[in-house]
Amino acid sequence: MPTNDPKSILAQDLAEAIDELQSALVRASDASTRIKTLVPRVSAIGAVLDDIESVLQAGRQEIGVRELPEPFTRPTLVVPDAADAPASVEPIAKPGAIAPDTHTALGQEPETLADTTSELICFRLEFQSSGVPLDLRAVDDAVGEHPAVRDVALLDYDGRNATLKVWIIATASPSDVEQSLNQRATEIFGDGSNVTIVALEDAA
Repeated sequence: MPTNDPKSILAQDLAEAIDELQSALVRASDASTRIKTLVPRVSAIGAVLDDIESVLQAGRQEIGVRELPEPFTRPTLVVPDAADAPASVEPIAKPGAIAPDTHTALGQEPETLADTTSELICFRLEFQSSGVPLDLRAVDDAVGEHPAVRDVALLDYDGRNATLKVWIIATASPSDVEQSLNQRATEIFGDGSNVTIVALEDAA
């Protein structure tokens, strides 16, 4: 039979509060136990990560000690600094001539470039995108990976157009490079890029 005795109601509320507190303490104890069981696992994972880092560090040191010669490293696009930009795009007096003080053949010192000038063909290569903005990194990779290319320098870039100065071996031709890159344009830049490549032999 329910009662309205304030003391009985207070005692009942107090008993319920004690039960809730005990339940909360039990749940906290269970959570603490689970955390204690996870600590060794976390420590083990940390030890594994330390071992992996040690192996990677040893590998980096070994690679640094043993430098294997490479028969050929593809050229990397030379992007002029802002302060040097006017000098980089200055017209060349004689089309096809290479300026030793501004471009260096791959793997050679500047003073030896003049000796190899007669063995290379120099021309200008223009990329034009009528779709998405032109990815300069993709341009660099595409030109540098061509087997005939020996050096490449950036002359101009405005987001959708890029002009490069390219040196290739004498047994190849600018039209060969142009045709090869145009055939792979979709593969290089993706569908919908609408990139065209034009080689200008008479304006280096």
